[in-house]
Amino acid sequence: MVSESNFPLISGYLSLDLVNTEVVRNGTRYDLLTKSEDVINWVNTLLEENILLTKQISDNVQEWSSQVLPILREIRSFLRKGYESLADGEDLSEGWINYLETVIEKAPFTYKVENNELIPVPIGQPSNVLISLVALDAIKLYTSNKLSSIHRCANPSCVLLFIDTRGRRKWCSMRICGNREKVTRFQRRQKQE
Repeated sequence: MVSESNFPLISGYLSLDLVNTEVVRNGTRYDLLTKSEDVINWVNTLLEENILLTKQISDNVQEWSSQVLPILREIRSFLRKGYESLADGEDLSEGWINYLETVIEKAPFTYKVENNELIPVPIGQPSNVLISLVALDAIKLYTSNKLSSIHRCANPSCVLLFIDTRGRRKWCSMRICGNREKVTRFQRRQKQE
């Protein structure tokens, strides 16, 4: 799923979508989370896409967005390093799970049932709640073995990561890199003719 916003929500997994808030456009790497307004927009996009649910976080993001920004960027860096290691066929660093468990301890969970589904709802400071949900998502990806299917985009200048359980996908998204590659090949053929 690719959101119409500036955020490439290509995975449906909170932790991976956080990692993918660093993008490359026209050869330059951009951080999509540089100010509190970016956090507000990202959270609103996650809510619109039902990746986050309103029950899970404080509805007044404006109050805690500036507090959570540096923590989000820190955990994003941590997750990127681990996810890229896995995508490159390496193992996670020792202590990876322990770090995420420590993050969750700052906002442990209670649960609500909605539409016959168990929804984790962190309890704690609003700035820790979002981080706790990100850490839980990463641990779930690990324990479900979905991280064994994590890949880098086939476009060497793209930094986006994705999970492909079928083994056929090469691009982060056809709308982002796959289409660009098709256009580039078409233009090469046109020049050769």
